[in-house]
Amino acid sequence: MSVRDYVASSRDRYLEWYTEACSIPSLAGNPEGLASMAAWLEGKFEMVGASVERLSYESAPDALLALIGPPGGEVLVYDHYDVQPVDPLDLWLSDPFSPEIRDDVFYARGAADNKGDLVARLAGLDTYLKLWGEIPVGIKLLVEGEEETGSKSFPSLVSRYGDKLQAEGCIWEGAGLDHAGAPEFVFGAKGLAYVELNCRGLNDDQHSSVAVYTPSPVWRLLDALQSLRGADGRVLIVGFYDDVRKPTRADIKMLKNLPFDEAGEKKRLGIDEFIGGDSGLDFLMRTYFEPTCNIAGLSSGFTVPGSSKTVLPKEAMAKVDMRLVPDQDPGDIVVKLRRHLDGHGFADVTTTTFSMEHPVRSPSNTRVTRAALNAAEAVFDKPPAKSPFMIATGPMYPIAHTLGIPTVSPGGVCRPSSNIHAPNENVRVNDFLKTIEYTVNWIDALAKTPA
Repeated sequence: MSVRDYVASSRDRYLEWYTEACSIPSLAGNPEGLASMAAWLEGKFEMVGASVERLSYESAPDALLALIGPPGGEVLVYDHYDVQPVDPLDLWLSDPFSPEIRDDVFYARGAADNKGDLVARLAGLDTYLKLWGEIPVGIKLLVEGEEETGSKSFPSLVSRYGDKLQAEGCIWEGAGLDHAGAPEFVFGAKGLAYVELNCRGLNDDQHSSVAVYTPSPVWRLLDALQSLRGADGRVLIVGFYDDVRKPTRADIKMLKNLPFDEAGEKKRLGIDEFIGGDSGLDFLMRTYFEPTCNIAGLSSGFTVPGSSKTVLPKEAMAKVDMRLVPDQDPGDIVVKLRRHLDGHGFADVTTTTFSMEHPVRSPSNTRVTRAALNAAEAVFDKPPAKSPFMIATGPMYPIAHTLGIPTVSPGGVCRPSSNIHAPNENVRVNDFLKTIEYTVNWIDALAKTPA
């Protein structure tokens, strides 16, 4: 029986695993849900014959390390079992933790990020064992529970357990599929500096009539935010771009060969043009090699929809995330942000730092990468779409840089329409099944790929 036929015949069983996993509310702030998800994973790893160890670190959910195949560990596989918050709940068409399949699309929180790839890899191991009896290469599966809150403990956890994690290469959580259904491959990740800005200028909320003579913390914060970025997207913080690494000729060649459906992305976003009107190679160069400064959220005063209240709020808050590119340092960027605010007269705007992750690059020509790419050719309908690194962020730096393990994030279950981090997160059932088949194929390809 072929891999595809076996996966098709096991469809209902693997979808049941998927449903079980996505029914568990493994959210930050829900220790019971995180513990339940870790226990569920332990059971599934043991069911496929893997030995499982909990990697503990102070005040963090346990990470799981599952070992299967011959000793040594040729490949480390990274995933996470925590999920994003579900707010705003009223925009969901079904309960986010009661998975539903509608028109052959699977809806649930965590379906795409990251439980779809995680369960597909479990199912891939199960399929391989059912068809051939044993896994031919040493695999270490590392699954953490803190990724969606910035993996604060992950660098220290990797440092503590680094000897257990050593491998020839690392397969990261799936990069996904592009608009055309081509499997995306990335060899690194952007970094992140996530900061909360607060401006408090009054003892209490005031009647808005006093706005004629009373300074507004909200306008004050808006002025501070306006000073951070130009209309063209260029960040105005002095020194922000000092350490940005320029793309190499190989990077530019990779981008020239990268298929990107600009029209499809504009349609998905509901816009007529990208910032600056960029297109083609200029658009891709900006997308991958420029850092960002984004307002992720604003909060102040009276915001109840459909009603009015005249108030001058006593304080205002903004969440700001800055995606960083190699070789920017998040700590350095936060210092420069603080210096910028002080220098522009906003010393009264306080800053609180949250997620801090370094950007990282990884080589694209290793044995593990070649195997991953060759396996994709045999499974997916489109050839791989390769790009230098993901434009999002993940805790890849401790693995790819600190431990020096070459890392690739291959095609997976997620599409641009999957609504990750948003209501009605979803995955096409066929993409889930293809990722199971792909997992089997890259295991087989790695066993057959020479060093």
